[in-house]
Amino acid sequence: MRCAETLLAAGIKPILIDENRRDGGQIYRRQPEGFTRDYSTLYGSEAAKAQALHQSFDRLRGAIDYRPDTLVWNLTPGQLCCVSQGRHSTVDYDALILCTGATDRMMPIEGWQLAGTYSLGGAQIALKNQAVSIGHRVVFMGSGPLLYLVASQYVKAGAEVAAVLDTSPLSLRIKALPKLLARPGVLFTGIKLLAQLYRARVAVHLGIKPLQVLGDAATGVMGVRFSTGSGRTETVQADAVALGYHLRPETQLGDLAGCAMAFDHASSQWWLPPMTPAAPR
Repeated sequence: MRCAETLLAAGIKPILIDENRRDGGQIYRRQPEGFTRDYSTLYGSEAAKAQALHQSFDRLRGAIDYRPDTLVWNLTPGQLCCVSQGRHSTVDYDALILCTGATDRMMPIEGWQLAGTYSLGGAQIALKNQAVSIGHRVVFMGSGPLLYLVASQYVKAGAEVAAVLDTSPLSLRIKALPKLLARPGVLFTGIKLLAQLYRARVAVHLGIKPLQVLGDAATGVMGVRFSTGSGRTETVQADAVALGYHLRPETQLGDLAGCAMAFDHASSQWWLPPMTPAAPR
């Protein structure tokens, strides 16, 4: 959206293809027409940024070629292959800017195919986009900031959070503390999210090892089994579980476009560095 705004200011009318039905991306996802939740409820501390972004897009929408609810599933040199509401189309281009973002990094465990298992991002979309919880009693399991953000958003919305199960041990948090002190704003936000969970009496377990999502094909999710940091096996009853282990970049379109990829050894995944030119074909 900011890229389209910059291009328009330079006298270039871009085509903006958006997989979502409305502007805002994932973090500032806009609620459907007719929903009346205020910005503070939807976006918390990011409310002012979200509102400013949406207002900017409202001003420029009529001046660009905006195509929402459109998925780019393939590309060839000079042409995109798209689908929208079941109908296929192609879009010609002479320059391509990819803003594909990221998605949840998932790791399979026994039972993760059962109905009622979601990614953290999927659980967040359900809450933001439709104001619904993924279940009556929800477990959040994985690692990373999104784990606590989505769990706290569910608590704030009045949903029952059965537990937050974090695979990262306390020892690693203590080891990372000096670096976190260099970014006090981020550290304060994390402490605030944890405080919200503790105030709501949500059980938070650190250093766990996921063992199994319990349930069956007919009923779906019925609980989660895990081992604690001390090696004790425990079970939490639930009818939904949200999983996620940080994020991974969406690199498919960049790969198809022939962009140069870089490998990040810390996260063991490929990513698309900013402003990488496409390789000649």
